[in-house]
Amino acid sequence: MNDHRELRHLEPAVGGVESAAAALIALWARSRHSAASNISTAQLQALLSIESHEQVSLGQLGEALGALPSSTSRLCDRLEATGWVRRSIASDDRREVTIRLTASGKALLEELRARRRDDLAQVMAEMPPAARSALLRGLREFTAAADRVTEQRSDENWTIIAGRLLA
Repeated sequence: MNDHRELRHLEPAVGGVESAAAALIALWARSRHSAASNISTAQLQALLSIESHEQVSLGQLGEALGALPSSTSRLCDRLEATGWVRRSIASDDRREVTIRLTASGKALLEELRARRRDDLAQVMAEMPPAARSALLRGLREFTAAADRVTEQRSDENWTIIAGRLLA
């Protein structure tokens, strides 16, 4: 592992990446808040977690969110009241509750993604073509490096970590 003093020569680049990340996070949040529905971060994280597994048990969802069972159950109450999820009894164990996205929940996530893509496209359209190409090349390399670094440091994928922060 590199000592942070050995990396001082990267400070200007790190500052630039921090600024770009802040702009991206602000754009991401703006996209989410401009959506027709007023969805909380916890609700969005839950929907994304459910979507990634197609269906989850209440326990699995709580574990994915790092939440207590009672908090997860209340969150699911709110999600079900909005019509974004449906709870049902598992066919193989009647004590287990499973949660699935409804068509409305899937549509909400698609709407949020479409708004985010539109907002990102609008920003990128403001960039000269050569800068867009350079950005994409740099982002591919950055993503590959992030994969390598997080693989060494954690048993969690960086995309899962980012999903929690950016939901």
